[in-house]
Amino acid sequence: MRPSHRIVVTTLGVAALTFALAGCASAPSIVGIWSASDGSATKTINEDGSCSGMYYNAGKVLDIGGPETCSLSQTANNGDYSIVVRQPPNQETLQVKIDGSTMTLYSGGTKLVTLTKQ
Repeated sequence: MRPSHRIVVTTLGVAALTFALAGCASAPSIVGIWSASDGSATKTINEDGSCSGMYYNAGKVLDIGGPETCSLSQTANNGDYSIVVRQPPNQETLQVKIDGSTMTLYSGGTKLVTLTKQ
């Protein structure tokens, strides 16, 4: 390969890698204390993934007792993330739209609640 071709190939490789990494931004942090638009109790999401008040069943908060965990996806699909909420034996995956200090949770396309970070 001639030197001029190597420069073009290298430049294209760097450009492709830069473009790929630009789409790999990590998910925003959801750690904190959140107030809910539905009037339910304050929700807490901790650094270690433990959380409280996040499990919804049939559109309402359900707490059966015991530990609860929340795990946000690291990549967005069409601008939306997903969050897996577990309170064994229950588990649900919700869609999440995050806009600054608010996140809106959806189940099957139906809005459940908007949370505002305190």
